Amino acid sequence: MADGVAKRRVVIVGAGVAGLSTAFLIREKIREIGSNVDMVILEAKPYAGGSTRTDLVNGYTCEWGPNGFLDNEPLTLRLIKMLGMEDRLIRANEASSRRFIYHNGKMREIALNPVKFIKSDIVSLPIKLRMALEYFIPARKNGDDETVYEFGRRRLGAGFAKYLLDPMVSGIFAGNTKELSLKAVFPKMVEMEKKYGGLFKAMFARQKETRKNGKKQGGPAGPGGTLHTFKYGMGELTETLAEKLKTDLRLSSPVKSVVKEDGKFTVITENDKIKADYLVLACPSYETSRMIRDIDKKVAGYLDEIEFAPVDVVCHGFKSENVGRSVDGFGVLVPRSEGIRSLGTLWSDSIFPGQAPDGYHLFRTILGGACDPEIVNLEDDALNDVAKKDLARLIDITNEPYLTKVFRHPKGIAQYTIGHLNKVAATERMERVLPGLCFTGVSYRGVSVNGCIKDAFRVADKFRDLEKSR
Repeated sequence: MADGVAKRRVVIVGAGVAGLSTAFLIREKIREIGSNVDMVILEAKPYAGGSTRTDLVNGYTCEWGPNGFLDNEPLTLRLIKMLGMEDRLIRANEASSRRFIYHNGKMREIALNPVKFIKSDIVSLPIKLRMALEYFIPARKNGDDETVYEFGRRRLGAGFAKYLLDPMVSGIFAGNTKELSLKAVFPKMVEMEKKYGGLFKAMFARQKETRKNGKKQGGPAGPGGTLHTFKYGMGELTETLAEKLKTDLRLSSPVKSVVKEDGKFTVITENDKIKADYLVLACPSYETSRMIRDIDKKVAGYLDEIEFAPVDVVCHGFKSENVGRSVDGFGVLVPRSEGIRSLGTLWSDSIFPGQAPDGYHLFRTILGGACDPEIVNLEDDALNDVAKKDLARLIDITNEPYLTKVFRHPKGIAQYTIGHLNKVAATERMERVLPGLCFTGVSYRGVSVNGCIKDAFRVADKFRDLEKSR
């Protein structure tokens, strides 16, 4: 870079896993191509990490949000390698391949083997027979979007959609299957039907491919990946990123608005105006909407329409002797039809041994979601009481917990409802019209840690390409 050339600046708004990953990767690109660029990361809260944080309490590993990530996203593994964190990874216990659903007042294991599934009592015989007919259901002709529920009912029947699909989707997205967009939430399902004609046909074709190439598919976390965390929980990831970026990170720095003037972006905080050549908005869409309103009211309006479901997490530690049934597995999900308010409970120390002291169990009960937005009206004590009552019913708890931790997320998980991809497309058009501007984070292309990191690589590559073109 020639002497006397003014240094350019990239401003990243939001220091959750999306913003921190993007910032780290952009800084690596700056070093790689030798750019004369500095960086500022603005975070409204007094801490970094967003909901990807971990509290270590008396031998318990209590996660604020995600309890792990699947190893089926190569870019996440690449980032971990770049951070030098490979030796910190902890693989999920094989026992976590066992998943349960509470149905008709009873805990029932989800059999992954087709023969065992048919023999199981998880759903009635008529529901199983209707599921078996999926092989003969023709593929959908038009390319219109449909809800996750409509897809499940169309291909596998109403019983499957109600008793199996609904709790599974609630456990991942805290969403309402009758509102979530199939294309946005499960794009691979759309491709499977389009390419193979159906889910069973796709499964058989993939099994044939697996036998041919000798590669194993699936793992303890489910199809296509094995769940991993870090030695001291998922918070290690965001803590490591924040430590590497600490000279650029400004906490307790909420952004009021953004304007475009003189060929640059001006980011306005309570105490400062920061000029930026590159601007990455890695905060939730409802915050981004407010910031960009003076630049593009139409896109801001689209972002206002992206809804978020409240998600609360209650961690409980119990002595093993006070748990009346085996908790050797991943956890249990609960259909809405069961009259239990919790969405389900994860058995943390069974998934990752060592997340509770010897002789104790750690449970993470998830409440709220799109079907129970009123959960935000409960005080912490009342929420804890609901979680304890549900735990007692699900796994026969007979004593008071030795540990209680409550984490509240009033706007916890973005809901990719019908039309979501149109909103994402609007942000992509705005990125093209205003080179240097990027939208990223859980609001757009994936609510998981993997989704955020994958998109962070997209943004970093856009930065590199723009910087090289200067």
